[in-house]
Amino acid sequence: MERWSSANRGCPRNYRDGLLCHYLFRDGSAQYIFLDLADEGSVVVNRSLSFNTESNMHICASSNGLLLLSSVNGNLLRYNLFNLLTEQCVVLPQPQITRRSIGTGLAFDGFHYQVVRIFSSEGDRSISEPSSSSAPSAARGGRLIEMEIFSSETGIWKRHSPPIHLPSDLPKLSTIPLFSNGAIHWELGGYLLMYYVNSSYCRLIELPNYPQKWSCNSLTFGQCLWEAQGYVHYCYTDSEGIHTWVLLKEEDHQYYSSYYHYDRDRYQWKLAHTVTHQYLMCQNPEIFLRMGRRNIYFIQWEPYFISPFAYIQSFQTLYLRLPGMIVSYNLRTQALKEVCSYEFPDSNFHCCLLVAVVHSSKDDARGGHPKPAGAIGNAVSLPITDALEKPTKSK
Repeated sequence: MERWSSANRGCPRNYRDGLLCHYLFRDGSAQYIFLDLADEGSVVVNRSLSFNTESNMHICASSNGLLLLSSVNGNLLRYNLFNLLTEQCVVLPQPQITRRSIGTGLAFDGFHYQVVRIFSSEGDRSISEPSSSSAPSAARGGRLIEMEIFSSETGIWKRHSPPIHLPSDLPKLSTIPLFSNGAIHWELGGYLLMYYVNSSYCRLIELPNYPQKWSCNSLTFGQCLWEAQGYVHYCYTDSEGIHTWVLLKEEDHQYYSSYYHYDRDRYQWKLAHTVTHQYLMCQNPEIFLRMGRRNIYFIQWEPYFISPFAYIQSFQTLYLRLPGMIVSYNLRTQALKEVCSYEFPDSNFHCCLLVAVVHSSKDDARGGHPKPAGAIGNAVSLPITDALEKPTKSK
């Protein structure tokens, strides 16, 4: 098993924050387009990384320059781990657990990596819930979590059974997990599951939009996780707009508890930013007019048309998917710009997904962000119609 060290990252000018667009065709084939960022609203296709596949590979996670993809061939599950800095790939050994996982996370600290699969346990595990597990009472009625973990240090899969109960209602996960502050974070049915890779400790806490009582206003239409300034951020859209919350740290709780009396288990989050749908549309009305002209189905605005997918801290910019386009929204200047346009069949605009990645960049030796080959501000059109490189060969 190949091990990647921090030396693989190279000097700082050789890697950049970027975006990965995953475009799924009707016939099951897929295209993976890596985008270098010139500024918050301008991108250029990184052709040395972009590729096509005859069958779809699911994007599981991204962590510090590594990208984890999964595919199924017959009854066999295959994990491909791409190093986006060295443009190399390894295939992980076959997992031992054959049933379908709830989600898969990736942790890479620059030296070693772990791949963590989460499952609902089979049968009954009679384990008393320790107070240190931080499991909300509403989640204690479900089955216990089971994990299967691959470590690059050992080269093998092992099982782990933390004393954490799953939420009773688990929807299909669409949020890419985040590795931050030594832990993998999953959005899990209204909760945030955290697995600390060095200690194998797990926590489960309620997300800030966890509905105590269901209503139409409690519906969430898209969400994503990111790290900025050392803090985990959770962003989602609902009927009102786009909301971003920050997960408080221990030092934050110590500070607030010296001034206020509050239930720290209940108040784990701090609201950082909100923008209403109406305000967002006013920042660039032409974008939403073009969206309606491209497809009559989208003339009348609906809140579920918009989903946050990625945040780039260096630009203070949030990237959003709309029907037929990817747009950037600068949280500092409130500028809204079209970055990509993409074709989609009928009204199925979910064929294009977006992930924030760290990848190699072919910019000049002076450093800085790469400049696009065309005029700055021109949106990239997806899918790419001309030939792309084949996938990176496996080691």
